Amino acid sequence: MNKESTFKRNILQFIDYKGISKYDFYKKTSITRGVLDSDSGLSEDNATKFLVYFTEINPIWFLTGKGEMLLTNNNQQQPTAATGDLEKDLVTKFANISPRDIAFYSHLKLDIMMQEPVFKALIENLATKRALELLKEK
Repeated sequence: MNKESTFKRNILQFIDYKGISKYDFYKKTSITRGVLDSDSGLSEDNATKFLVYFTEINPIWFLTGKGEMLLTNNNQQQPTAATGDLEKDLVTKFANISPRDIAFYSHLKLDIMMQEPVFKALIENLATKRALELLKEK
C-alpha cells in the first residue's frame, strides 16, 4: 500500500497481537477478503463489522491509534450484541467517547481522516444535511 490507512494499520496490529490469520479474520467478521491488502481505505461497513465483532477493541485506539488497544476495567464499555443495523451498532460502540474529543481530534487530523471513506462519507453527509437546512431556512 502506498499510504496505509490508520484503520487498516490498527486492524493488522490487532490481528497480529491476537495471532489471527487474515483468512480467519475475514471469515469471522464477514469482511470481504483482500480488503486489508488493497490500496483503498476501509469502508464504514467494514470498520463497523470489525468493531462490532471484536468488542474488546478500544474505539479511541481504533480511531486515533492512541491509548490502549484493548478495553480495560478503566475504559471498559458494557458489551452489546450486534443488532445488524450498522449505524446503530457504530453509535453504540462509540457512545462513551465525548463528541468534543472526536470533534477536536477530527479538526486536528481532518486531512488524514478525509482519506478514510468512513469519515469522508460522514463529513460529506453532515455537510449536505446542513446545506439543505440552510436552504430550507431561506
